[in-house]
Amino acid sequence: MYAAKRLVQAVITLFGVSLISFSLLYVFPGDPAEFILSIRYGYEPSAEDVAMFREELGLNRPLMLQYVDWLSRALRGDFGTSWVEPKTVMALILERAEASAKLFFATFLISVLFAFALGILSAIYRDRWIDHLTRIFSMLGISIPSFWLGLVLIWIFSVNSHLLPAFGCCSVKHLILPVLTWSFSFMAIKTRFIRASIIEELSKEYIVTARSKGLAERVIVLRHALRNALIPIVTYLSMSISHLIVGSIMVEVVFSWEGLGTLLVKSVFERDFPVVQALVFLSGVMMISVNLVVDLLYTVIDPRVRYD
Repeated sequence: MYAAKRLVQAVITLFGVSLISFSLLYVFPGDPAEFILSIRYGYEPSAEDVAMFREELGLNRPLMLQYVDWLSRALRGDFGTSWVEPKTVMALILERAEASAKLFFATFLISVLFAFALGILSAIYRDRWIDHLTRIFSMLGISIPSFWLGLVLIWIFSVNSHLLPAFGCCSVKHLILPVLTWSFSFMAIKTRFIRASIIEELSKEYIVTARSKGLAERVIVLRHALRNALIPIVTYLSMSISHLIVGSIMVEVVFSWEGLGTLLVKSVFERDFPVVQALVFLSGVMMISVNLVVDLLYTVIDPRVRYD
């Protein structure tokens, strides 16, 4: 029952995301058909050319028919053809998906592992030197803009020392600077949240009872406090996926990483609406899928959830 309810909510949310993605074609100023034709021909197109182009793409049909047709094709993975390049939208996305996936998963795994390690240590040794260092690190990570940090790392490790490449992808060497840049702020924010969640659990009565029984502090923190703190932590991590998606655009632009982020920026500037629509829609699908999986994980972390 719980899973069915969450699945229905996911479908409704997906419908809303599809409406937003489709409407992008009409919220930008100007006539997209006229803009694309001016790029193709290099001069202002005539009214006849614009009318023919709109008819060719089906832009002269009623909006509802356009939306239904677009959604039915999108659900099959068909987002049409790019208006700028002679390729299908899905082909353009697949060309860059691997590069973005490498950067995303490397950043997420490193950030989460270090955030849990630092957050747990900071909670166990609260108000000691480890905790103070961790909190200073967290404040720096939150305060320093990622794009500025990326430029500083390029200056130190690429321009001055020539140890690491500044631009391009997708080798391990090319990954290091973007992952460091992207992980720093993400890790810092998560460390503070994990620390606060565990400290809150450590102040509860069942922890006092566990200590009175003589259980080791390591067992109390890892087996009792951490497990009960997992639901807010997992929720926060799932919500942070959007932070990673937005951050990927900045990191890919700074390091000239040929991924989906740079494709989105390029497509927005060129008003390649089919590509923009597809990327927005697929980002929404990924967010909905992650939230659905996390909702189902709640029943594993805390079985009481499924009965509620």
